Amino acid sequence: MKILVLTETDACCGPMAAAFLRDYSPSIEVVSAGNHPLESIESMVVTVMQECLIDLSGYRPKSVTDFNLSDFDAVYECTDVPTPTTMDEFRVLRDRIKDEAYLYFRNTLATLNSPQLSTLNTKL
Repeated sequence: MKILVLTETDACCGPMAAAFLRDYSPSIEVVSAGNHPLESIESMVVTVMQECLIDLSGYRPKSVTDFNLSDFDAVYECTDVPTPTTMDEFRVLRDRIKDEAYLYFRNTLATLNSPQLSTLNTKL
C-alpha cells in the first residue's frame, strides 16, 4: 500500500503524520508532500518527534508536483492548522496527529480491503 500525506507546506503536520503511519506498518510506503513546501521542516517538529523515538532531522519538505497521484492507493489530506509556538503546543499537535493518523490507518486498511473502493481522502 502506498499513501501520500498532503499538506500545504510539508513542514509540520505532514511529516509527523507520515512518520506515524510508517510506524504503524512497515509494509506500507508513506510519503508526505506540500502544495507550497517550505525550505525546511519546523525545528520543534524534529524535537517533539524525537521524544517518540522518530528521527525527522534529515527530512526535507517535498512538492506534490514531484509525485504522480495515481501512484498512490490513498491520499491523506491534512488541513491547515496554525503552527504552534511553544513546545507544549507542538506536543499537543503531535499527539493529536498520532491519534488521527492511527484512525486514518485503520479506516484506510478497512476501505482498501473492500472491493468497492480503492482510494480514500480524509481530512485531519
